[in-house]
Amino acid sequence: MSKSSPVQILFRRDQPTEKSRPLRPARKRKFSLPAMVFEFQPEYILGARLSKSARKVVRVALGDVEAGAIVPSLSRPNFAGPEEVGRKVVAVAHALGSDRGPFGVVLPDAAVRVTVLEFETLPPDRKEQEALIRWKMKPLLPFPVEEARLSFEVELREPEGIEAVVMAVRKSVAAEYESALNDLSGDVALVLPSSAALLPLLSEDAPAGELLMNISPTQLTAVVAKGRQIRLWRNQATNGTSSAEGLAGVTEEAVRTLAAAHDHLGLEIDRLRICARPRATKDWADELSRRVAREVKSLTPDPWEVGTKLTEEEGQLLEEFGATVAGLVANAG
Repeated sequence: MSKSSPVQILFRRDQPTEKSRPLRPARKRKFSLPAMVFEFQPEYILGARLSKSARKVVRVALGDVEAGAIVPSLSRPNFAGPEEVGRKVVAVAHALGSDRGPFGVVLPDAAVRVTVLEFETLPPDRKEQEALIRWKMKPLLPFPVEEARLSFEVELREPEGIEAVVMAVRKSVAAEYESALNDLSGDVALVLPSSAALLPLLSEDAPAGELLMNISPTQLTAVVAKGRQIRLWRNQATNGTSSAEGLAGVTEEAVRTLAAAHDHLGLEIDRLRICARPRATKDWADELSRRVAREVKSLTPDPWEVGTKLTEEEGQLLEEFGATVAGLVANAG
């Protein structure tokens, strides 16, 4: 697989490079839809083949991962057995009926540091912006900032000032996931964390903020967004072994994040959007809604709207595990 093409981390691509252009609110940018997407999680590898012309999912496959084979980390190696992970990717690609890219790679949130930085001003030159952002990221990373692959989006903040949403992944960690596709044919064109892929499923014109909670047996990410723009990002490991323990942990994090949004951002949140894999039951979601006194809705893709010509089994896989893929399709549509 070629390593020559540039890899983006943010779901917004084609960021401005002009040296003299003044800062202004960023436009919503869309990326070119890759031919195939692979999402890596500690429990599974999800693969999807996409139709660029119809902007639909045409095939879906899921590969189980042995416990301990993928252990997301910001600074340490993420694969206990890289060869086995690579074989699993090939098996998923075979089930999809293609090994040709370009490819999108969705990383576990725990492998990427996402931070919102505040500035009074920023220079208009993109390289100077990156140098300043790298300097501010230095104490926030558990590895040398020189080893970080950075992507950032600059937004004007009301009533004044500037915010930069920064995503950083250690180069060696990104290389692990990309190398898992070495036996396939094509380039990696897009790399981003799981929760970033979900953002296009939020409301672009919501009058109030939204709280996105990406829930798995091992990780919990809470993202405060307004108009799909990240305002706050929190990620933590979870050790819940039952539905009740999981609900308690999600409720605690939701309450804490809602308070942070109110106290530090002056942002009221009137709705929660959850992506739980395995999928949360209605009773579970209803109980969470009762505990946080907010509307709770699952980001569950409609396989017959997002996909085309899927088998019943593929439709079930897309509905259960494919919210990130649906987000990529929505952002490219």
